[in-house]
Amino acid sequence: MKTYLFPYILMVVVVLDGCKVEPPKNIPTIMSSVLSFNANPSGNWQVGYSVGNILDPSQFAICTSIDTSHVIGIWHPTNGQVGYYPYTGQNHTDSTRLDPTGSWAARPGEIVMEGSNSGQYSMLRFTVPVTGKYRVKVIFEGVHFRISTTDVHVLLNAQSLFADSINGYGGDSLFHAIQGIRPTTTYNDTIVLQQNDVLTFAVGYGPDKTNFNDTTGLLIYLELIA
Repeated sequence: MKTYLFPYILMVVVVLDGCKVEPPKNIPTIMSSVLSFNANPSGNWQVGYSVGNILDPSQFAICTSIDTSHVIGIWHPTNGQVGYYPYTGQNHTDSTRLDPTGSWAARPGEIVMEGSNSGQYSMLRFTVPVTGKYRVKVIFEGVHFRISTTDVHVLLNAQSLFADSINGYGGDSLFHAIQGIRPTTTYNDTIVLQQNDVLTFAVGYGPDKTNFNDTTGLLIYLELIA
């Protein structure tokens, strides 16, 4: 089996005895990380947050407000300042872009997340479309120029697959020097996932228990390999 991973779309192609065979029609094309700015949920993705300060699937709620006034679109829990945090956004352009305040930058296709100052998590969920073996690679990086200090997580349903922290800037070095004791962290594994399993990617306010300057970047690669 060969797989071809493009920036945003994974296509699976099976090769048998030198002859290319298209995958069965019930195996969908998998979107690696493109979030909709028009609907939520959209496809296999749900953008949301925890209603409390506990990282648990039962605490998940959907973001209902989208701000597309800037090139980096951002989902918020609700409208207004009260509903601003936690947020999840994405740079849909093909170049690194600054946020409107010039405080952080997101790479092309990069997702950005920030929890609330009361301990709520920014959460992004992916529902597995088909049972199979997947390569899952997740890169978290601090992208705020004043140094992100966050806790970052990957869950499979209610099980923790990965938990770590970010302390530093690990984003595009053309916008700010790499800095800090842990500017990036990566989860990389091959796992068997069942149809309708849920992968959750989450960012909290970190050990300092404040979300000041905490914008954290997320790059996700999901590859169906068998």
